[in-house]
Amino acid sequence: MSSPSVTHYPRMIKLKDGSEVLVRFMEQGDRDRLLEFFRGFPEEERDLLREDITRPEAIDTRVRALGRGRLVSLITEAEGRIVGDATLQRRPMNWLRHVAEVHVVVDRGYRRVGLAYRLLYELFDLAREEGIETLLAEMMSDQGAAINLFERLGFKREAVFRKLVKDLHGRKHDLVIMTRDLTERGKRRPSWLW
Repeated sequence: MSSPSVTHYPRMIKLKDGSEVLVRFMEQGDRDRLLEFFRGFPEEERDLLREDITRPEAIDTRVRALGRGRLVSLITEAEGRIVGDATLQRRPMNWLRHVAEVHVVVDRGYRRVGLAYRLLYELFDLAREEGIETLLAEMMSDQGAAINLFERLGFKREAVFRKLVKDLHGRKHDLVIMTRDLTERGKRRPSWLW
């Protein structure tokens, strides 16, 4: 990915409850703080993530992807700690050059106040800036709240693969594939976003 417009970040955003958080690009120096953020999630939630992001090697892989320009990562901070992480990752294959995969993880204390919703809209804008036409999201069918959020934002279920993925304990789950066409402008932002 080319370098997204740095004029957008860092900046403060207001959430539905009136609180404010800082949104900025991830930097190499965020490694230890990101590890702390991910390690703060209960095991049953970490189990639903596609990889064990509590391992330093996983964060190191992200830092390398940043350096290669294949990943854009937004960090959200409140009271000096990371409370949200949102990534936009381009697929390296030529036939998927117009597609990027999105991931959003939010601290329990910042759920239901619109942070994940707001971060996804931030990723929409960054993706459009990069010429991305389609966003892709993959999640386990057990992640009902996430699936509902993505559907409210215009993502459509494209496929469900039965018992295809395994959680960190080796249990099989259904994989849900969702996409969002960014060339369609039908979805309006809620007024509280701005």
